[in-house]
Amino acid sequence: MDTAFVSSLLLHPSRRALLVLDAGGRVLARNERSRGLVDRALEAELSTALANAMAQLAQHPGREVHYRHEQPGLVLECLMRAVVDAAGRIQGYTVSLYNQDEAPDLAESPDRARWRFALENAQDGLWDWDAERGEVYRSGRCFTMLGYARDAFDGSFDAWQNLIHPDDRPRVKVALHAHLAGEREGYIVDYRVRDANGKWRWILDRGRAISWDHAGRPRRVVGTHTDIHDYKQIEAQLRERERILNQAQHVAHLGNWSWDPDNDKLWWSDELYWIVGLPSHKPPPRFRHQRHLFTPESYARLHQASVALLKHGKPYAMELVMLRPNGEQRVVQARGEAILDQDGRVQSLVGVLHDVTEQRKAEETSRWRNDLLDRIAAMGRIGGFELLVGTGELHWTDENYRIHGIEPGTPLRFEDTLPNYCPESAQKLQLAFQRMVAEHVPEQTADVCYITADERRIWLRVTGRLELREGKPYRITGLTQDITEEREAGERIEQLAHYDTLTGLPNRFLFRERALEAIEAARRGGKPLALLFLDLDRFKYVNDTQGHEAGDQLLQEIAGRLRQCVRSSDLVGRLGGDEFLVLLREVARPEDAALVARKIIGAIGEPISLSNVDAQVGCSIGIALLGENAPDLEALLRAADTAMYAAKDAGRNNFQFYNSSFYERVQRRVTLEQELRQALARGEFSLAFQPTLSLADGSVACIEALLRWNAASGEHRSPAEFIPVAEECGEILPIGRWVLEQACRQARQWHEQGLSFGRIAVNVSALQLRDPEFATQVLQACARERWPSDRLVLEITESALMRDSESLRNTFALFKANGITLAIDDFGTGFSNLGYLHRFPVRTLKIDRSFVSQMDSAANMLELTHAVVSLGHALGLGVVAEGVETEKVLQLLRQQGCDEAQGYLFTRPLGGEDMATWLAAQG
Repeated sequence: MDTAFVSSLLLHPSRRALLVLDAGGRVLARNERSRGLVDRALEAELSTALANAMAQLAQHPGREVHYRHEQPGLVLECLMRAVVDAAGRIQGYTVSLYNQDEAPDLAESPDRARWRFALENAQDGLWDWDAERGEVYRSGRCFTMLGYARDAFDGSFDAWQNLIHPDDRPRVKVALHAHLAGEREGYIVDYRVRDANGKWRWILDRGRAISWDHAGRPRRVVGTHTDIHDYKQIEAQLRERERILNQAQHVAHLGNWSWDPDNDKLWWSDELYWIVGLPSHKPPPRFRHQRHLFTPESYARLHQASVALLKHGKPYAMELVMLRPNGEQRVVQARGEAILDQDGRVQSLVGVLHDVTEQRKAEETSRWRNDLLDRIAAMGRIGGFELLVGTGELHWTDENYRIHGIEPGTPLRFEDTLPNYCPESAQKLQLAFQRMVAEHVPEQTADVCYITADERRIWLRVTGRLELREGKPYRITGLTQDITEEREAGERIEQLAHYDTLTGLPNRFLFRERALEAIEAARRGGKPLALLFLDLDRFKYVNDTQGHEAGDQLLQEIAGRLRQCVRSSDLVGRLGGDEFLVLLREVARPEDAALVARKIIGAIGEPISLSNVDAQVGCSIGIALLGENAPDLEALLRAADTAMYAAKDAGRNNFQFYNSSFYERVQRRVTLEQELRQALARGEFSLAFQPTLSLADGSVACIEALLRWNAASGEHRSPAEFIPVAEECGEILPIGRWVLEQACRQARQWHEQGLSFGRIAVNVSALQLRDPEFATQVLQACARERWPSDRLVLEITESALMRDSESLRNTFALFKANGITLAIDDFGTGFSNLGYLHRFPVRTLKIDRSFVSQMDSAANMLELTHAVVSLGHALGLGVVAEGVETEKVLQLLRQQGCDEAQGYLFTRPLGGEDMATWLAAQG
């Protein structure tokens, strides 16, 4: 140890005893005060404490170690410091001692006074904690920064701790203990304390132990309190703004970056890390290391733009493809700009990356869907429109322009298009839209006729939907479908199905429909009605001798002469072959019908020129009057037919009135109804089954359940005879439920036997469809018999759909929801309006056997079945042919593309066990 240094210490005037020790702890020198205070005995007693202090200073050379030695009559305060050289190595120690009973030197040095004045006038509060006494000195600022008076609380350690926020106390405790335990160089922590107003205020607490005892425990800790409340509020606001910004970037998939070229410091936002696919806790890769983040083409463009930005400050904006570490590609819009200093030099670069991957995917999907919709619209001839209610401005899709034969993009107004519609259609369309606007009708559909610029007449189905804004009509949007082919096909089918293709007269089906209307009108008006049944005489001779072509010409001529013989209100029809029907309305007397019959006989008897050959034929006419003996159409037909044969028996070429009693028929119907009411209870009903085969692969697509009645008398009653009676008397409802349950039960038994087939079909009458509980009964029957509803077919006739009601729509909606198939039976023989195929969820058309059976012999029937098949397929429906009995008919059906067939060619109707055997034989 430096001798001059030791001498300066010993010569320094002090009232304290001073010892100088070498590095090993031996006393090198002492001042005069120590000679009188520390003798050999006391020195020995202090040796242990000094040794502990030396050990502590060896670990912490900068500390002051304090030790208090007490013995009777003496309380000695000891303070030991290490003396180190420039390299920080310990050269020795100084020990300062004074007797506490003696007055210490209280004179305040100028330096100490200046230090105290600076602290007391600063914004920080000063605290000094005496750990041995547990007392804390606090300057006035410690109190005033919180609004307390200086005597608001005592100087204990706990008094201040009680002001600290409960959530912050654990943190404060950990920080203080870490410093006192020597784990941290200093003590610093921010926390909240309650001020005089009861509010929480942030302060920054910093301190350091400046004195330790001989055991290494801190003896004195001093520090400051700094009011940081305003900074904390600013910090919270900044954090909230940063959170909102990060959230906004996350929502917008927008990340930003900045780069200091001089220091090569790059910063990324959290969202940019997510876009790139890198963890945010790692530093972002430098610009020169970002090649792997982009496709080669994208990186080349970005690198070129970045160089121009760095050199010349030229901003860039481009779309790039990024490569995530997992191989996923992301599409981003990149923008970069330069921040310049006052001299115009590039100071830093900033930019954003906007992830538009999902947007681009959505745009691509939208383009694909729009393209698909355009192609579908073109294939289906469906256009879209928008009509602005307030202005009448009309917008069309390109396909709508093409449908109307107008150049796409041509400006349009609704009023300007109306003259191009047929007058009735224009009025119909205008009234429909006016009603939507005036009455807020949500949707309207109208079939209208439009005449194009090249004078083509097309049929359109216009469906509009009203949109409201703030409760007021804003616009009508909708679809326009070209239904010209559908309508022409429907008209063609209607013509083929209801008109005789040779003569143009109504066929038996249309005649029956109109005759029923006429009979109903006659009953309401109380006006008589007569039916004439005509059969040509000698027609077979002309047909056989002159040929079928001549025979056809003769029939056409006869049809024309018949029309000329009756009024426009009367009805003429052809039953087939050489048989015709004439229905005379408002016949005042039987003689009036006789007068028309004589006129017809005379007209037909006139010679007919056929291919330069004159032919002459006659006719026999039977006349029946609507009345007691012929109260309905069936009775009229039978009566007129009977009278016609009477006319033939009377010598031909004349007419006869029906005069036989109708009593026997009436009696039979009464008897039939009585027996029918008891047949179900007696178990007289049974089911027969006939399969429908797929013409594509020969599989059994469906099995139809057919009702049979074996009366107690042993007579087999025809369904054609007893079904109408059952419908009239209401017995069809319980019989229908029985048929449905039996059919489902039998189908389940076949299924459990492992027999392969598709669905089970049951015929349903119009009366059953009008029952509001019918749909529920059907589903309950399927549930009871454990037969899946999606393997059930309900066959209904066209006439059953004539009554379109809300109840019927609800019934069909429930069927559709449960997978039940609806099939139109005997298609082409009934309801002539094909609109029901759009309104109801029909899936199958069954061509009537009367058409199918004549396919190989009548060209018009072959054409009619082909039209039905084409219509069904155009509407997305399956087509089934009934009554297939020959291989030739089957081959014709295959050529026409018919889907399924049913008839005696495959098997007659069989009982349940026989059908099981037949199914098993099919493999």
